[in-house]
Amino acid sequence: MDEITFYVLEKQVSEKNKKKLFEMVASYGRKLVLIPMPDMQKNFNFPIARVRKKWILDSYCRLFLGTILPKSVERVLYLDCDTLCHGNLQEFWGMDLEGKYCGAVTDAVGEHYYELFEMNKTSRYCNSGMVLFDLKRWREDKMEDKVAEYVREKNGYVFFMEQSVMNIVLQDKIKILHPKYNTYTLISALTDSELRWLRHCRRFYSNEECAEARRDPRLIHLTNLFLVKGRPWIEGNNHPYKKIFMGYRKLTPWKDEPLMKQNLKFSKKLLMNILYILPRCMSLPLIGIVYEYIRPRQIARQHV
Repeated sequence: MDEITFYVLEKQVSEKNKKKLFEMVASYGRKLVLIPMPDMQKNFNFPIARVRKKWILDSYCRLFLGTILPKSVERVLYLDCDTLCHGNLQEFWGMDLEGKYCGAVTDAVGEHYYELFEMNKTSRYCNSGMVLFDLKRWREDKMEDKVAEYVREKNGYVFFMEQSVMNIVLQDKIKILHPKYNTYTLISALTDSELRWLRHCRRFYSNEECAEARRDPRLIHLTNLFLVKGRPWIEGNNHPYKKIFMGYRKLTPWKDEPLMKQNLKFSKKLLMNILYILPRCMSLPLIGIVYEYIRPRQIARQHV
């Protein structure tokens, strides 16, 4: 690519770290633009309920990039900050979105979640940690208004927050991409049968597609998974992409910073240790029942 501009939505980043970011990006001959994270409720006039304490409201910003970014930006690759670029994206960037508003990778969820979110039989529920947006069409069709309208209808309460809103509002209008463009930890850490034991997913990728994603991940999404002891920046972690993360870390100004310590409550730490000890053929089906059958009923009772 001849020109790449990184737009970083930042919140409480120190001046020291901002300086390091600018210097690092400049060393590759690229451009960095820092944009203060907007107050989503105040700036876009819609209510957002905090579904879970650790889920931040700022995550809705990806659905308002048409307003947040300059009008000259007509296509943008949105990435969560826990994502590694691990391969050539030239073909990916230039792909035809076939008239869809964006491209994304299917998430591993079962049919009860499709029913919960009233999604039709042909749609796919996608992970919102990597989204390739056609911002030109997004703006032309005023999709931000439709997003805000849906959130208002639900009085701000939507489980999985912006991810569910994106999927519900854009049913059948998301181009489904190969999982190598968002290889999240479920795909990298579990076998195909283990993934299906846990998530009961029918609308998902073939074993061959998942195998290719593991062999040649282009965008690695370092998500949490209870069977993995921490993400790669956590001290003592055993993440499957730890080595790749540490290799890229050596290329950054933060290469000598100590890894973070994992601060878990005793009850959660105890539960995780029990799950590590249990054979996966026992733990995954048990947790899969909770995730696929019990959890959706709990969510439904909370008036999604």
